[in-house]
Amino acid sequence: MEVIMDEVNLEARHVLRWKFRDHSRTLSGRRTDLTVTDGNERWQFECCRSEEGDNTYCIRCSAWSDFVRARINARLTLYAKQANENFHRVRVIRRD
Repeated sequence: MEVIMDEVNLEARHVLRWKFRDHSRTLSGRRTDLTVTDGNERWQFECCRSEEGDNTYCIRCSAWSDFVRARINARLTLYAKQANENFHRVRVIRRD
């Protein structure tokens, strides 16, 4: 069963960063490379724990900025890793 970490409607302000809550509580550490896939493509984003703590993380890197620019106004859902996987799944629903 897929566990949702967080969801967001991507806006122009998310190009710089996305601060999200890890509702799955599966991320750990201060910094991590977050590998995500939609089943066709794969991306690597820099992810770090927010100063706020409490399972709040932030993604901000050039790869993230490029990813968001191409998907403004889309709905993004980030899923926790499944057993025996080394990546997170992402679903993007475009709202053009």
